Amino acid sequence: MKKIIGLFCTAFVFTIISCSNEPVETKKEVIVVPAPRVEKKEPVVVEKDPSTTVTLDKNGVKVKSKKVKVVINPN
Repeated sequence: MKKIIGLFCTAFVFTIISCSNEPVETKKEVIVVPAPRVEKKEPVVVEKDPSTTVTLDKNGVKVKSKKVKVVINPN
């Protein structure tokens, strides 16, 4: 019984000590670099034929798809 009480007291003391420590204050230097101005452009909409077809019949579902080539220019 003495061992249990001693263990409880020791755990209690260590808990109080760990909770009473104040966190170390850290200072960080922040450098703000302004971004270059970019003109707003209207979005470009590209319309193509459907590349995927779905067929549903009594045997089940059939899906056919084609490869679509997409190129995005950063200009």
